[in-house]
Amino acid sequence: MGLGLATGMEFYTFDSMNLVLPDLTGSLGVSSDEASWLLTVYSCALFLGVPVSIWLAGHVGYKRFLLATIVAYAATSIGCALSPGLDSMLFWRVLQGLAGAGLVVWWRASIYVLMPKPQRSPSLMRVSTVLYLSSAAGLLASGYITDHYHWRLIFLPNLLYAAGALWLLARHFPTLPPPTGRVVETDWPGIALIAIALVSLQVILNRGEIDDWFGSAHLRVLALVGTAAFILFVAWQASSANRAPLLCLDLLRDRNVLSSAVIGVFTGMILSGSVFVLPEFLRNLAEHTYSATQTGQIMCVYALTAAAIRPAMVGLIARVGQRKAIAIALVMLIASMLVFHRLLTTGTPGPYFALPLVLYACCLAPLLPAVGSGTVARIEQNKLLDGVSLYMTFRQFGASLGVALLTILIAHRETLHSSRLLDHVRLDNAVTREWLSSMGGTLTRHGGQTPFEGAHASMRMLAEETARQAATLAYADAFAFMAAVGVLALCVLPLVPPTPVPPKPVQGK
Repeated sequence: MGLGLATGMEFYTFDSMNLVLPDLTGSLGVSSDEASWLLTVYSCALFLGVPVSIWLAGHVGYKRFLLATIVAYAATSIGCALSPGLDSMLFWRVLQGLAGAGLVVWWRASIYVLMPKPQRSPSLMRVSTVLYLSSAAGLLASGYITDHYHWRLIFLPNLLYAAGALWLLARHFPTLPPPTGRVVETDWPGIALIAIALVSLQVILNRGEIDDWFGSAHLRVLALVGTAAFILFVAWQASSANRAPLLCLDLLRDRNVLSSAVIGVFTGMILSGSVFVLPEFLRNLAEHTYSATQTGQIMCVYALTAAAIRPAMVGLIARVGQRKAIAIALVMLIASMLVFHRLLTTGTPGPYFALPLVLYACCLAPLLPAVGSGTVARIEQNKLLDGVSLYMTFRQFGASLGVALLTILIAHRETLHSSRLLDHVRLDNAVTREWLSSMGGTLTRHGGQTPFEGAHASMRMLAEETARQAATLAYADAFAFMAAVGVLALCVLPLVPPTPVPPKPVQGK
């Protein structure tokens, strides 16, 4: 329960921030694209923090590290709540991501380290259920708080999460012996290289739309520097001269670990990108825009469904095996994203999205335990932490990639759809002129406007509707993209080794 509350704080915040992002734009005086940086910097900080957290815990002790990350996450939540502008909030979100990395890694790692093998799956199931319920609580509570009070107050429940987790873990989490060997040494070159690569990537993502991407000389330089740093990081981690690598890449020789790492990239993209755009669409583009509370009520369908069916996944994975469970999950994802793609219009009623959200939950519930269990299937006990760190690093890389690619995709597709729509609503088009004349006359007769004002207002209405339809088509394309990610993940599924069939007992004659 203590681990569930600690990591539930991170799940609560992730879903809450995604929900209230439209409200931040007005308060902070920034555009939607700029507000989305709060998600991308957090994902990149999580990516950096995952491998570093294993090393740091080895230095300060597992229990002390876990308690410290809880305190740090709660403190950075207060920093986010008090941030006067975007720059300061980005700073606190980076620190929050680094602290959150320790939580998302160590709730899983702690179970593998503390629990005997037969008890790991039930323990993971219980904590996962708490995490899904935390996501549902975040969606419901943050929506209500935002509508009735202020979005800055959504961070306050983290103090309750932190207090409960600290009390339980301080009393019941055992003090483990300090590790020996490479984990207590420091891979400073590895830390520096991965930090350079991530900072370069973050600047490119944040400034790309403003500075014309690779049309900008300094972004091209950053791309080269980031790529070189990443290649050097991988080479250094695999080098025999590195006595304390952040990531034990030798484990990738195990087919179970390799397949889980590759599928983990897709898993991260699915987690971060699948329903990333739905709250923003419901809040800003739907014909009858939804409040934060209403949007949270719609979105919590997936979290509550996942929490309800997660206990049954232990038996399902044991019966059908890891590979078939992943295949079932990916089929559910593809179906969910295609239904979203089909349903997404400005006039779609909110309750219609319940079906694809339930399908999405039917993807998450088996996918995460099936992929995660494959990572440690055949790893020795003394390599479990390295295996978890490797899997979570690849998964968080996919999460960062998913948010970044969707942000870029939506911007480009919106521009494309806008230009195509404008080709059909030109003033030399007879249908367009007839609509403008009819709407202008209506506004003049019933709106109390002059003919000039009516014509100007009808032109403005046409431009606004064109922009809204273009954005809607771009969001629909985002769901089609995530369906394609699911298809691509199915193509690499043969990497996953088949589950061994236990020998049948020999019956006597």
